[in-house]
Amino acid sequence: MPNFVILAAMKGRFVSEHGNLYDNFQMMGYMEALSPTEAVTEFFDQTPYPIRWEDVEYMWAEQLSELGPNAHYGDYERVYIDSLRRRWEPSSG
Repeated sequence: MPNFVILAAMKGRFVSEHGNLYDNFQMMGYMEALSPTEAVTEFFDQTPYPIRWEDVEYMWAEQLSELGPNAHYGDYERVYIDSLRRRWEPSSG
């Protein structure tokens, strides 16, 4: 089963020592899964340490294994935190 690194886009911006603004991305951890989306979902469901989810906008996973000389390392499909939370809400129907 492939290993993935889980990354997150954080709400807010990073300010450098020179005052430049950058998007704030964090490496969250690693997960073994069959696909990048499954890796993100499993990481969310089995988070190994406390995370303030309201600070995370979305996550994505990148496969760590060698995929060959013409490898494309994922499409970086965004998995938004709200969509992960909605899975556990009772349906209204």
